[in-house]
Amino acid sequence: MSSYTSREDEDFFGAIGRLTISWAHLEFGLDCMVEIYHHGLDGKAVEPEIPRALKRKLQYLRAVTKRHTEILGGQALENYLSLFDQITANAQIRHDIIHGIVIEQVESSGEATMVRTTRGKNGITKRQYTVTTRSILEAAREAQKLGTKVFYWLNRMNDSIEELLKQRDGQNPS
Repeated sequence: MSSYTSREDEDFFGAIGRLTISWAHLEFGLDCMVEIYHHGLDGKAVEPEIPRALKRKLQYLRAVTKRHTEILGGQALENYLSLFDQITANAQIRHDIIHGIVIEQVESSGEATMVRTTRGKNGITKRQYTVTTRSILEAAREAQKLGTKVFYWLNRMNDSIEELLKQRDGQNPS
């Protein structure tokens, strides 16, 4: 442990690192999905360029998925699309922690008051909130769970797309 911060503060900042790593895992899975859709299906018809921002990735994945109900249908499709809703909801927490500014932190408290500005239809708004080591770790755990779900669906979609392409190739021999 360093000599200039307390154990509680080290834990607090370590929790932020864990959240960052968990979200990187989740977003890597989404990037893989986007790549598969863009190059394996007609994703370019939905959007010519590969989306990079999280919000645009999720919109893109929804749009391409809805165009290809032969890959997933019924409850599986609903479960898959529900994952994107869960990611969207949890992205707000991540944004607050990663993009917020600490304006007050009592040494060794494991807690910080943060502020974040956002630009919206009504201009720039400022929001103040409190985060703790525990709340950050809970967000990291949730991101990890969502990342695991993303990889489950990534594998399932990849298998479905491979099967679909084999069927298409079999029907249209070159």
